[in-house]
Amino acid sequence: MTTRRALIPLMLTACLATPVSAQDQAAPPPPPLLDDSAQVTRELMEPQVTIIEREGERIEEFRLQGELYMIRVQPENAPAYYLVDMDGDGRLETRMHELDPKILIPSWVIFRF
Repeated sequence: MTTRRALIPLMLTACLATPVSAQDQAAPPPPPLLDDSAQVTRELMEPQVTIIEREGERIEEFRLQGELYMIRVQPENAPAYYLVDMDGDGRLETRMHELDPKILIPSWVIFRF
């Protein structure tokens, strides 16, 4: 019986010391700030957009690291359509017609939400 009474204060002390030891751990360090090289890398990943205004249409060319990968054509009185380099070979295509592979079929955005 006396052994149990002697263990009770030890168990209470252990229980009270557990939250204190958990609070002693330092918070994780903040994430490192972007250095100049990381900023340059991020800027290289953002596309460069060239806008060409002509009579009756607006053409936007999208380039990533100097490579043209997409063109958006906005006719004056029609919905915009896109020509996209789907496989990275430098040719702009959307969907090829099954009967004549030289014909490019432009794609239009019907609805956005």
